Amino acid sequence: MEQRRYPRVQLPLLVELKHPAVGALRCIARDVSEGGIYVYVDNPRIKPGAKVKVTVQNTLGVETQPTPTVEMEVKRAEEDGLALEFVNVVGRHLWQSVEQLRTELAIGRDYFQVHLNVLAINDRGAILLAQQHGKWTFPATFLRVGEDWRDSAKRFLKVEFGVELREFGQIIAMNSVGHAELPEAAVLDVFVEARTAAEGCRLAEGSRYRHARWTDRRRDVEEATFASEQIRELAEEALKRLMKEDPRP
Repeated sequence: MEQRRYPRVQLPLLVELKHPAVGALRCIARDVSEGGIYVYVDNPRIKPGAKVKVTVQNTLGVETQPTPTVEMEVKRAEEDGLALEFVNVVGRHLWQSVEQLRTELAIGRDYFQVHLNVLAINDRGAILLAQQHGKWTFPATFLRVGEDWRDSAKRFLKVEFGVELREFGQIIAMNSVGHAELPEAAVLDVFVEARTAAEGCRLAEGSRYRHARWTDRRRDVEEATFASEQIRELAEEALKRLMKEDPRP
């Protein structure tokens, strides 16, 4: 059996490929490795050795935004697509994000991936926010088949932020996102409240988040850049409600 030089990831990805010969094309990539990627394009008019630009399209705005555009070289052209090779270090960064997504998305074709967002509230009425790619959001993790969502949320917050959740409240919002061209990547965003006695937090080594903080100030939410308007609104609504429960002088 032929031994591949790089490990393979079979998770399908939606990408945009740019080249003067074809313009901008939305393609499906189903064979990604640390060395390169294979994109499916009918009768490609690009020859080996050509340089192309490739951008992974967001299937979930919170987790993969923004995505990098990388330069790649065409190594092989076939009837149904192109074998592309990364030509610089940015390609490795792309691979790292793909590898992270592969380890979290563990459900089969045509199923929603359940993405659990935790609005953690501590005893002084502050909410936990985490920053990724320069935008603020709630701590969130993908659920695995057969795993209790409460156990998953507790473990994730403990490992990633050092925060122990005490109890869960209501589901406050849901939202489905995805692309018709890539049903495997359809995502159901679920937002749930949880209570904790934690006052501080610390990011795990190698965390995909850049920063994390507790805030009880609505101005912090108003002035921050969020991953989506929905997350901003949920944060504002939570702080407004908490202030009514425990009015400050």
